[in-house]
Amino acid sequence: MEKKNFEAFTNLRPLKTNAIQMCGQDFIDGLTEKGIYAKDAEFWREVNKKLNVPDDAYELKQAQEKTERELKQIEEKMKIQAEKERLLANKTELYSKDRKGWEITVFELPEPDKYGDKFVAECTKEPDLRETTCFSRSPNESYGRACNFVDEMEKRQEQLNRFIENYQVLKPLYLMLIYLSGWDEYNPYVGNTKNKRSPENFIGVTFWNGFNFEILEQLESEELLEFSTTRKTLTINKKGIKEARDILKRINLEGVEALLDQGKHHE
Repeated sequence: MEKKNFEAFTNLRPLKTNAIQMCGQDFIDGLTEKGIYAKDAEFWREVNKKLNVPDDAYELKQAQEKTERELKQIEEKMKIQAEKERLLANKTELYSKDRKGWEITVFELPEPDKYGDKFVAECTKEPDLRETTCFSRSPNESYGRACNFVDEMEKRQEQLNRFIENYQVLKPLYLMLIYLSGWDEYNPYVGNTKNKRSPENFIGVTFWNGFNFEILEQLESEELLEFSTTRKTLTINKKGIKEARDILKRINLEGVEALLDQGKHHE
């Protein structure tokens, strides 16, 4: 570290000639007479002490260089963003098309950016959804990127809608399973009372983050489901599916009919 501190402070390589340059020949000769040579850490400790080099000079320089790099990156990003905004402010509309309820508009920029890209597309959907694609070489490329974005957004929305629908059914089922499979939990920090497992100390029902394996093994023995060879996953078979669907049909829960309809191919 002594050598690194010397180099960071002086911007010179940790060589004896450079130490002589900074400290003088007499000082270095004095170290040599004491049997302290440039290959020794003690040599550079004495040199740094002579030059008042901080013990954390290397770390300080590293931090400074990191800060300078980060500032340079920020400055470069700001320049790129400013140029992008300038080009977008002067774009010209080429055509507009509808896709899955979105309006895709392709524009031509007044001039290519530094990468040679000159086209961009905007995707809008009421009331306030708007997305601008990255710049492209051709109108078709911009339109294709916009289509990919719209398709992905609609896919995510479909997944969200399906989750919301299923959650109406799954929420009560999960709560029932957790409640029936858990065990009473009591406050462990109460005083030295004779009976800590009292109603006053009850705080909730604890449940392992997974299903009760004894129940799963019983279901397996009844040939309602099958474990994988590693027993990390399980598959509910047609017999189990039929029984599960029959149970759901008898439970009066909002959304059950829609959920069953989604899986009607299971029958």
